[in-house]
Amino acid sequence: MSYFQSLLSGIGNFGSLSAIVVMIGGTLLGVFVGVVPGLGGIVLLVVLLPFLYNMSPVIGLALLLASHSAIYYAGSTTAILINTPGAPESAATCIDGYAMTQNGQVGRALGISAAATSYGVLIGSLAILVAIPVMVPFINIVHPPEYFFLTILAVVLIGQLQSGSPTKGIISGLFGFLLSFVGAAASTGTLRFTFGSLGLYDGLNIVAVAIGLFAISQMFILFASNRSVAGGDHVRLNRREVWGSVGGGVRELLQHKWLATKSAAIGVMCGVIPGIGSTAANFLSYGYAMRSSKNPGRYGTGIPEGIIAPEASSISKEAGSLIPTVALGIPNGPAMAIVLAAFSILGLQPGSSMLKHHLPLVFWMVAVLAVSGILASILGLGLAPILAKITVIPGRVLVPFVLVLATIGTFASTTDLLQVVVMMVMGGIGLVMRRNNYSLPAVIVGVVLGATAEDNLILTLKIFSWRFIERPITDLIILAIIAVIVFGVRKSRQQKALGVGLPGTPVAQNIAEDPGPVSMGELIFDFAWVIGSAVYVIIGSRYPAPASTGPVWLGGAMFIVGMIQLIGAFVPKLRRVTHGTRPDFLNMPPSSVNTEPMSASGGDGAASNGSSIMTAAMAVEKVEEDLETTLMEPVASKVGEAKRQGVAVLLAVILLAAIYLVGYEIATPLWTLCYFLVVRRWKIPQSVAAAAAVLLVFYAMSVLLTSVIFPTGVL
Repeated sequence: MSYFQSLLSGIGNFGSLSAIVVMIGGTLLGVFVGVVPGLGGIVLLVVLLPFLYNMSPVIGLALLLASHSAIYYAGSTTAILINTPGAPESAATCIDGYAMTQNGQVGRALGISAAATSYGVLIGSLAILVAIPVMVPFINIVHPPEYFFLTILAVVLIGQLQSGSPTKGIISGLFGFLLSFVGAAASTGTLRFTFGSLGLYDGLNIVAVAIGLFAISQMFILFASNRSVAGGDHVRLNRREVWGSVGGGVRELLQHKWLATKSAAIGVMCGVIPGIGSTAANFLSYGYAMRSSKNPGRYGTGIPEGIIAPEASSISKEAGSLIPTVALGIPNGPAMAIVLAAFSILGLQPGSSMLKHHLPLVFWMVAVLAVSGILASILGLGLAPILAKITVIPGRVLVPFVLVLATIGTFASTTDLLQVVVMMVMGGIGLVMRRNNYSLPAVIVGVVLGATAEDNLILTLKIFSWRFIERPITDLIILAIIAVIVFGVRKSRQQKALGVGLPGTPVAQNIAEDPGPVSMGELIFDFAWVIGSAVYVIIGSRYPAPASTGPVWLGGAMFIVGMIQLIGAFVPKLRRVTHGTRPDFLNMPPSSVNTEPMSASGGDGAASNGSSIMTAAMAVEKVEEDLETTLMEPVASKVGEAKRQGVAVLLAVILLAAIYLVGYEIATPLWTLCYFLVVRRWKIPQSVAAAAAVLLVFYAMSVLLTSVIFPTGVL
């Protein structure tokens, strides 16, 4: 099928009513979830994964990409309304968007945002259409050694996102690889790391792992935060005023069309290059607009250019990130990592297979991203008054619904209660990894690419042995991996911790030179990586070859990096590379420290001298007391947060135990009822209504998924 035939075939899917309905539904979901800062778009994507098992690739990708595309405009809506971005990528929009709201021009700001977002997604989609013919020849020169090292490059690049140090990012990706080796080996059928459990024959389900790492751990954190999802002020909007701003937004965009085009191009380039990050792309666009402006001082006061630049790059960057994801299987961030997991569920293999045999599907993905991005802007404008109200919902109200939906969705996709347990365990692991600044996106990328990495490692050793280093493309990829690691190390060493206390005091200097001691919890975690990987390699080496190849090689790499991480806990000069700047709260100035001079009153010279000495001593003592208070308050806050997170974990365990004992039909509404009565202290009618809503969702799932029989419990 030719390029243009594939293009027409992909766009032709809009002739399917079911595809259009699913795309609109996904867009609505993305719009409503995108305004909730505590929930996050990634949570929505992983919660949708179980539903893909019963969908065709056309319908499944329409649902996922429409939801993903819609999140960005919705996140910008709250950034403009209440200075709280629904997604981290919308943070740059806060600067001028909220300033325009404070100037009484909220409708104008929303209109500009909608127009710039729509324009950006069109530019990004056009870039993909141009890039596809170039990608196909490139894929044909990639062989097993290149594929293996590309998977390593993927986890190293993604590991730099949301991780506190280079070693933590690498460990995160390798941990994902090791998780992917659980179950029957594809090469020999040998059962690995199942410990006699038939439920693990097919390995750890990608849905269970993804929902646990992202959604469940995020719910634990949201429960512990104990605040509304936005934490900001509620803004009242007039729908007529908002709609009247659309024409003005388009006119503003046309007046700055070159800025919008350049910003969208920056977004595409940031999307194509894995590892830059979505948030960085928007701030790069904003920074470019400011530097190229004749009046940079006006930025931050509520000008149209300050909204156009980041908004034009928001979805264009996501369109660009589809290029490495589809062509090489290298995602550019957490969202594309989930899309990669969706490929696995839908039976799609990124790379030459997708570009040769599923090219119409690639064009369909581009079309969905473009149409849903524009549709989200239209829906977002119309629903802006309602979306503003959603942001004041307490976070703890969302937690039970997401937890229950996650348990239902995971079982529906796996029909195995053991995988629901895996989901909860991964939620706990994800929480600990979040607290210690590890990269969850790298873990999920490792899980998704683990089979590809192992298969190509086995083929590389069989066909090329050590002669793979004679291949120029392989050498270039290896050099790229080394460059990424070196860049990460240099970046970590250049980070300077801000001092605490009076400027120039010994306390401040010591803290600036030393990244800080490693906490006992993190030290235990470091030991766990080393011991766990050593045991993993020992067990893996007992399997017959080639089933032992992946566990031994990548488990050995995990042990080496884990040892470096552990050594860094005891070597201050290495600690900034392995653990990052510590502790985090030292980066905040101590507002409680009293630095005002203390004066002593009259007397003779000697008395005055003695009084001055006493005053100085009192001042030093006062500063020490205030400094101790400043340091201990964040520690106490972190301890309290950890306790609340522990309560959230306990509640999740109780839910799981209740499902095991009495089944889904009784456990989910009963647990929800008790949650709102005991934890939220709601009145009985409100709690019963919440429980009824959960039961309704369960019955709806039972009707939709007629082939799934939910367990009724052991009692």
